[in-house]
Amino acid sequence: MFFLFLSGSFWLIITLNETYEREVTLRIELTNVPRNAVITTDVSDTIHAVVRDKGYMIATYLYGNHFTPIRLNFQQYADGKGHGTIPVADIQKYINQQLYGSTKLVSVKSDNIEFYYNYGERKRVPVRLLGNVNPGSTYYLAQTQFTPDSVTVYAAPGELDNIRAAYTVRQNINGLSSPRTMRMALRKIKGAKFEPDVVTVRLFPDVLTEEVVEVPIEPINVPKDKVLRIFPPKIGVKFVVGVNQLRAMPKDEVTKALLPKGFKVIVDYKEIETKGGDRCHIYVGASPANVRNARPVTDEVDYLIETR
Repeated sequence: MFFLFLSGSFWLIITLNETYEREVTLRIELTNVPRNAVITTDVSDTIHAVVRDKGYMIATYLYGNHFTPIRLNFQQYADGKGHGTIPVADIQKYINQQLYGSTKLVSVKSDNIEFYYNYGERKRVPVRLLGNVNPGSTYYLAQTQFTPDSVTVYAAPGELDNIRAAYTVRQNINGLSSPRTMRMALRKIKGAKFEPDVVTVRLFPDVLTEEVVEVPIEPINVPKDKVLRIFPPKIGVKFVVGVNQLRAMPKDEVTKALLPKGFKVIVDYKEIETKGGDRCHIYVGASPANVRNARPVTDEVDYLIETR
């Protein structure tokens, strides 16, 4: 055991006496930040550097509590216009001050450190989903909820005016067929800070179904001395809607038939005057926001023009 310990000691001495390059990590802090200043970018709190020295010195750096945080003075680097730059040369200088004389600083794994700040300029903006949500077959995305539905953004006045919404990081969701709740980070904007920067998103798919509703045909652009009569006066309009949305649509209390609220079918007198013919074209002029692909069951109807 004695000779084993002795040989191990010799091996350790020889090993530690060799020259090595190793990466070390140092903490950095931005100090003397005014109380009314808000840092609007994420400034890393660590920096990585590669040093070269004998093994026993490298061990001191790696396993000893050698390094103290590098404190960078906000007032020294802020330009007074919402921006600051800390040159990498200054970082190297602060690191060299903590190295032993025999140690060589090989590299610093960082470029110039930039930060943005303002003095409380902020506004509320709505949250929006960025990306693609593809529901499964026969489904569609009926509703998207955000919690919170708006966030506070801090930025320089010029940049603040250009920010209209806070978008999530890009999402690609396929085959959605049941409600889903997710936590999503907000997409970062250079020089801006969102509070909070993570939101809860709830996606609600719904099953699609096709329905028909009877809608009165409304003539438009009819001269005051004319009467345009349409036969039949009502027409069926087919549309696609989610099952849950269908339950909420207005219905006749007695017959339970769908009411045409929000639908509008028109026939244009000017088109009849221009094209003539025995029949006229009809169009869906409006439909509720929650329905899709609204179209009349037939494109043409009979008409009669009378003079008052």
